[in-house]
Amino acid sequence: MPAAPHASAPHRLLAITALLALAVGHVETTHAASRPVHFDKNASVDLGNGLTCVVGNATDTDGMNARAWVTVEDKVTHKVRWATPVPLAKGWYQNQATHCLKNGNQVQALIQSDTASEASTAQTFVDVASFDEATGHLQSVAPVTAPGVHGKVSLSVDKDSSNFRLKDGQPVVTGTWSMLPDRATDTPFTASPSPAPRGER
Repeated sequence: MPAAPHASAPHRLLAITALLALAVGHVETTHAASRPVHFDKNASVDLGNGLTCVVGNATDTDGMNARAWVTVEDKVTHKVRWATPVPLAKGWYQNQATHCLKNGNQVQALIQSDTASEASTAQTFVDVASFDEATGHLQSVAPVTAPGVHGKVSLSVDKDSSNFRLKDGQPVVTGTWSMLPDRATDTPFTASPSPAPRGER
């Protein structure tokens, strides 16, 4: 598959705004909420109020074309309170939710998106998606970038929970970045998300 074009910062901001528009109306809540077929869990996090955040992705029947989902369930009964997908930018291959945490009245999830199916040509972008804890409404999607790094960069965040944490009320992401096309070196980075466009409340 040919490489996807490099996403510049302004173009990526427009794409994130478009994702928020697509997300309106895609929340499943209350008794009707359920996880999609072929859902694979990446992480389960206790939110501390009788609820558990379960994040992962749903695939097609062949286990391909992953799409990120963020869900909240009752800690005791495991009844799903809400389940919300995170839209994928047009022309990109797949995304997945890999981490979750509680931040005030929000549930925040780390989203990793691949632009193409071929690992040698794909960029992986990282975002923090924020949801209303009570309703599951997707409120914002904020990009995470490696500080001071420019060019065709691909990011990766390992699934260890320590790589997505709160510090002074802000989510902090720890991962590695590499430069395409050779990916010669994986360089560590730590960053918080950039300011995000807001979704309709």
